[in-house]
Amino acid sequence: MESKVEEEYEKNINAELPKFVFVSVLFFVGFCIIYLGGVSLNSLTLLQANFIELFTLGIQEHSIFEVFVSTGILTTILGLIIFCLGLSYLAVKKLDKLKYFLIIPILCSGFLFNFSVLFLFFALGLFISSLYVIPLGETYKQELKKWKKFRVGSNAVSKALFVLFLFVFLGSFVSFSVNDSYQQLFLNNTISSISNIFKAETSNFNNQIISGNFTDKFIDEQMNKIREQYPNLTEEQYLAMENKIRENLEERVEPIKLDELNLSSVISQGVENSLLLKAFLAWFPLIMSLTLWVILEFLRGILLSPLSGVFSYILFYIFRF
Repeated sequence: MESKVEEEYEKNINAELPKFVFVSVLFFVGFCIIYLGGVSLNSLTLLQANFIELFTLGIQEHSIFEVFVSTGILTTILGLIIFCLGLSYLAVKKLDKLKYFLIIPILCSGFLFNFSVLFLFFALGLFISSLYVIPLGETYKQELKKWKKFRVGSNAVSKALFVLFLFVFLGSFVSFSVNDSYQQLFLNNTISSISNIFKAETSNFNNQIISGNFTDKFIDEQMNKIREQYPNLTEEQYLAMENKIRENLEERVEPIKLDELNLSSVISQGVENSLLLKAFLAWFPLIMSLTLWVILEFLRGILLSPLSGVFSYILFYIFRF
């Protein structure tokens, strides 16, 4: 009797082993992609501090695709998609005996991130989500009638991701709370970003003056007003007035000369004395964590959940359920 039980147990283990290996590889690949994208709380802090600069000045020098790649946004999304594929697989082809061993490949990926606080929370969230998605998938397979192959993955993985992203929120909140360097990093890069935007706008203004675009545009506007108010003047009179306006304008309008050291000091003082920024820094851990969670939830709704449905539909087709 015992030998039959052992044989049955061994048979189940052997049947589940390929599934376990496949999911483990997917999770490790997902972590590797996120690691290669350079995603960390430092990069997320820099992204938020430089957000306006990136999407104003950045897209003037690079395409939107290049901005997304350089900031690690694209690789993060790709890594999350890989995790969704693994969770979809668990929803369709459940693990039983080996499901608790998923913690091993998940934790083994921690060396990529030096076992940071955020990684530990993410790893725990991914493990719990993996356990959670299995019974959810079984329940949806029995209950759903319409669009079952799509909705099993979409519904089950969506709920599993909600749990995972709650752990991400908690992990980022703890990390931001215990490490003040993130606040200083945000403050320094906010000052640098504002300085860069101001310098770029000043340079653009100076270029317009040097090229004559600003002067010509201003003179055209003034001459149009003069022609409306004094329609009976001759062309010679109009020309004389235009030349006079141009002379006066060229005497008064000169390119702006920047003292970069003084500019940085002024902006730094203004930013540090800003009541709005002081309030932001007081709530920095909560605001940053909440912002990250909202972005992840947005991705869950518009991209990750539908893709998980597509994955489950394909998996159902492959395994002929």
